[in-house]
Amino acid sequence: MENNQMKFKTEQIYQSMISLQEKNEVIKKMANQAEWMKRQLEYMIYSLSHKVKYNLRKGDILEIDWGVNVNAEFSNRHYGVVLLDSNENNPLVLVCPLKSNHKGAHPKSDLDLGIIEGLKHGTTTLAVINQIRMIDKMRIYVRKIINGKECENDNLTMPKIYIDKIINSYKLLVEGRLS
Repeated sequence: MENNQMKFKTEQIYQSMISLQEKNEVIKKMANQAEWMKRQLEYMIYSLSHKVKYNLRKGDILEIDWGVNVNAEFSNRHYGVVLLDSNENNPLVLVCPLKSNHKGAHPKSDLDLGIIEGLKHGTTTLAVINQIRMIDKMRIYVRKIINGKECENDNLTMPKIYIDKIINSYKLLVEGRLS
């Protein structure tokens, strides 16, 4: 009888720990969402009196505010690479998200580009081709933080061969032929 009571108590403690972890996760997600709403409001207020005019070229590597999105969608501050030229009068730019290869590449969505000069040293870079999208240029961070250091004029450009690989992989993805 004592053994069954101990198992029951252990199970109760375990269940309360899980629910506490779940509650903490929900609170963390809610805080992230509140921070994103604050940034959205700041973008709206800024846009009332300012026009963002960036002349961006194919291959430019930018730091982008991807927002707070749902589940596996790209979120928060990450690099992205420009896939099409965008003149200063166009408020939008087509970009492909980039991420560090810490957990391995997903074969149906990530393209391993190897080490990109100027990005995080010692880590290969992945292009997340299934999340290529247009973004408003207002999402671009003006003050870049590269390798943990703030840099004002550190312009990074991805070589054309990598851009071509990203675009070709995207075409294969859209055609359902990416393996």
